[in-house]
Amino acid sequence: MSDQKVAKFDEVDWTNRDQLISTWPIYIQEQLALARAKKVTKTVDIEPFHMKAPLSDRYLIKDSHLHLEPGKRYCLIGDAGTGKSTLFEELARGAIRGFPKHLQVHHCKELEISDDAKPVVETVVQAHEFRNALLACEKQLEALIAAKPAPAVLEQLKDNLEFVRMNKLRINADTAYDRASKMLRVLGFDDEGQKKSTNALSGGLRMRVALCAAFFAEADILLLDEPTNHLDFPSVLWLENRLRGYRSTWIMVCHDRHMLQNVVGSVMLIEDQKITYHNMGFAEFEKKREKAMKQKAEDIDKFMQRHRNVDYSSPAAKEKAQKKAWSEAYQARQVLLAGKFTFPDPVPLKYHDPSVAPEDIPLVDVKDVTFTYNESTGIWIFKDPISIVISQKTRMGVMGPNGAGKSTFLKLITDKLKPTSGTVDRHPTATVAYFAQHHVQDLDLKITPIEYMIKEFPQVKKPGLLRSHLAKVGIVGDKAESRMENLSGGLRSCVIFAKITYICPHLLIMDEPTNFLDLESIDSLILAGLATGRPARGSRHR
Repeated sequence: MSDQKVAKFDEVDWTNRDQLISTWPIYIQEQLALARAKKVTKTVDIEPFHMKAPLSDRYLIKDSHLHLEPGKRYCLIGDAGTGKSTLFEELARGAIRGFPKHLQVHHCKELEISDDAKPVVETVVQAHEFRNALLACEKQLEALIAAKPAPAVLEQLKDNLEFVRMNKLRINADTAYDRASKMLRVLGFDDEGQKKSTNALSGGLRMRVALCAAFFAEADILLLDEPTNHLDFPSVLWLENRLRGYRSTWIMVCHDRHMLQNVVGSVMLIEDQKITYHNMGFAEFEKKREKAMKQKAEDIDKFMQRHRNVDYSSPAAKEKAQKKAWSEAYQARQVLLAGKFTFPDPVPLKYHDPSVAPEDIPLVDVKDVTFTYNESTGIWIFKDPISIVISQKTRMGVMGPNGAGKSTFLKLITDKLKPTSGTVDRHPTATVAYFAQHHVQDLDLKITPIEYMIKEFPQVKKPGLLRSHLAKVGIVGDKAESRMENLSGGLRSCVIFAKITYICPHLLIMDEPTNFLDLESIDSLILAGLATGRPARGSRHR
């Protein structure tokens, strides 16, 4: 494997073509070298494959096989904490030993608020690393040529400039802004919207920009980490069409079962520290896996019945212990998923009119509310007055396209924002739980889940009660003692659910609650909602 690296501009002899190429991305340098040797392949085949948890000696994957075929459409699934996000991070930063350096990997994930945020169209165009390098080289060569060096040097500089421009032409560099603009326009960004900083966008709009950037980069391997988070329904359909037409390999971690069923052609499963590959659609995989798990559980039950009395020195004793451990883990998992997001009864509320049934007591009364973030701009989120009463029997979804004001409305009824006009009256003793779509911003990632729960519930004198509640939502074992910066997005979501369900709320508000949750946890959340009369309001793209 080559030890090539990207050279610094101030160390380059610009008359030397090899040194010029050394300023290009590693994958381009490797592709040129392999093309000369006629050994280019886009298959990834690493065996044995090992991967440890970040900042730990604990293996997430051990003695497994990393095998990616060109043009395959994979989904990556596994329980929270099994290593899905870590695998993506390791692939994206080139940290996997033996991974082909000539393959470009692009990791698509939600854009975060940052100090160096760029305009929307610039964010998309600058996702193409090779184009960026070519433009920088062209600018440097043009400046050197303009300085009128000696004839021999001038000729070499001109040859290299022509070489750079030939590569620009090959990747259609000069049409980059037109192509990026057309892609963004389909997703609702007009000329003014494309000039906005990404910091000024809602979560859904930032995700659209991230997806446009990912497809614009034209990577050999595209990693999509929860790409449907915050997207409205039209954007999800756009994404499905883009994924169907993507000619290179992509791997997706996704909580949207419809998306997985519609576009995935192969499944990568992380389980028991191994990656297994299933060359089938997601719907077929789910059916076969469920059937296989039930059959295995039945077979183990029969084995245990036949071997109730086993000599502990015999080979069958070890097999029995292994099967017993699997069976116990399987049963514990079924119990966990069945009760993961359960809600006890809330404290009864008092109301001035005793004739009003408990379920009809108003929790939030919205009267003639309008809202704008800045009245001087003339841009209104809610210009027509809104009126609605939310009681204990209310179960409602808030729907609308990205940027329409779904999250803004939820913040208005939870007193996180004040209406421009109108009133929002709340029951004085009702408990309201709010799961925000950007909940990670509210977490101190330097502390552990148990420290977080102790901080949130200082009145609880027995930490064991908080630890048991964390275990109920899937934060078990050493996860409760791990800093949250080392936990996956799904596990962080479970910590938030542990907080909002410890003291039962009268009103549960969930803004994109399924973001980062695995599919089985989403199923548990749905079952919990069906099994309770808890009033809830929530936003979701479907």
